[in-house]
Amino acid sequence: MAPIELTPQGVPIYYRPFGSGMFIVVEAKPGSSGKPPGGNTFNSDPADPSVRPDLQLEANRDLGNGSAAICDMGPAGSMPIGGVPGINPPSFDLGSQTVADALNDFGCRFDLHTTFPCTLNDRDNPQLVASDTTVQLCTTSVVGHEVELPTGDTLFTVQWRDNGGNISLPRQIIIRVP
Repeated sequence: MAPIELTPQGVPIYYRPFGSGMFIVVEAKPGSSGKPPGGNTFNSDPADPSVRPDLQLEANRDLGNGSAAICDMGPAGSMPIGGVPGINPPSFDLGSQTVADALNDFGCRFDLHTTFPCTLNDRDNPQLVASDTTVQLCTTSVVGHEVELPTGDTLFTVQWRDNGGNISLPRQIIIRVP
């Protein structure tokens, strides 16, 4: 999918007719350290805000109901299904438990794909989106109403920690829902 436009800062904007019914995919490759990207999507400690997953993804607006509960994905009867709180403005503040909780809440909704990508090439064979990436994380299921994107522009900011503890530079995209 190609962006429909770029912001003046160069952030790509993608158009989606609905805020649900899609997968969210994040890919990474080794950075300047040469160490592979970490695959941890959940690493929570309610008493230590510096404990974070390797995938650190946040949205600037609430997804779904924006529930502050961590990993409230069901199943029915356990914890009610809830959304992910937005972090606005985007922040990876290591001293913020709110940020750490949101990163873990979003991250626990992803699965690691290294040998069997969740994306398909033009022949319907599993393939990473970018030819130079080595790790792919995809939402565990199609984005449903529990984490539905609101109408308007939602800014996603991601950074990724490698196996040596090095954090990548943040990257951003905007998804626009009419």
